[in-house]
Amino acid sequence: MRITWTLAAVAIGLSLATAPAAAQQRIEMQLGHVLSVDSAYHVAFTRFAELMASRTNNRVAVRVEAGGALGGELRLIQSVRTGVITGAFVGGSSLETVERDYRVLSLPYLFDNNAQAVQVLQGPTGQRLLGLLERHGMIGLGFGAVYERNIASRGRAINAVGDLRGLKIRVLQTPGFVEAYRVLGTQPTPMAYGELFLALQNGVVDALEISPDATVADRFVEVITNYALTKLHQSTTVFIMSKARFDALPRDIQATVREVARESILTSLAHHDRVNREGLAAIRARNVAVAEPNLAPFMAEARKSWDTILTEAPNGRALVAEIERAKRGGR
Repeated sequence: MRITWTLAAVAIGLSLATAPAAAQQRIEMQLGHVLSVDSAYHVAFTRFAELMASRTNNRVAVRVEAGGALGGELRLIQSVRTGVITGAFVGGSSLETVERDYRVLSLPYLFDNNAQAVQVLQGPTGQRLLGLLERHGMIGLGFGAVYERNIASRGRAINAVGDLRGLKIRVLQTPGFVEAYRVLGTQPTPMAYGELFLALQNGVVDALEISPDATVADRFVEVITNYALTKLHQSTTVFIMSKARFDALPRDIQATVREVARESILTSLAHHDRVNREGLAAIRARNVAVAEPNLAPFMAEARKSWDTILTEAPNGRALVAEIERAKRGGR
């Protein structure tokens, strides 16, 4: 009996001695995105990595892969869902392929302006939209920068809605964007982003819809002649994390992840505001003609796409109503 108790005591002692070491085991995270290291995505992830290291005493190490090193956005989403990678920053429109209610975010002129979109998405309505991702194996940690998408073209100026007729324009590869531009009379042409520069340069497409900062950062400013502030979409971005990976984290690390994600996103929002302003100034400085057309006719025409887009969103109309309330300052 004495031997039995002695062995048991030794076992308990070893268990207690190794428990703190196990609890402090280093946690590695791998995050990916498709944009450059100058993008709001990368700013958010760099800040996230710094804060996670400092607030966990280097218990968590975050590796960030930029420029599509881990694949395009659809592949990133699948890798997050299956737990192959820890997390990613992706466009909200890319999530339409998984969560159909996200088609609401591809409605043209859903928001009045960029600031309003950010305000709504950083509030309770944004949190409810993020919550929809859990049933698909993802944790939505926050909405990031919102990209105001305008029309950059080579050869044709866009001063009125009629100028869009027959325009072969590259659009995001989502049903919502394709339908919005189809209704406007263009020839919407989904195409991988990596192929786009040469396609525009060689006349395969006439135009693309893109934010000012990306127009400069990805060198499209070198080949376009016109930039029209049509503001058709306020394109959303989302910081997603694998639910399986998140659930496997200790509770204290889960709380830190959520806290640090919020702070990192705020840092990237400020960065995006600055580079967006600088991008538009750089476009003007390159002698690209910048048009500011009357948007009322564009809105009237583009909104004809809403019914078709919402057909594929099961709770779309209820979400639109909630967004409209949030825009007016309601909850």
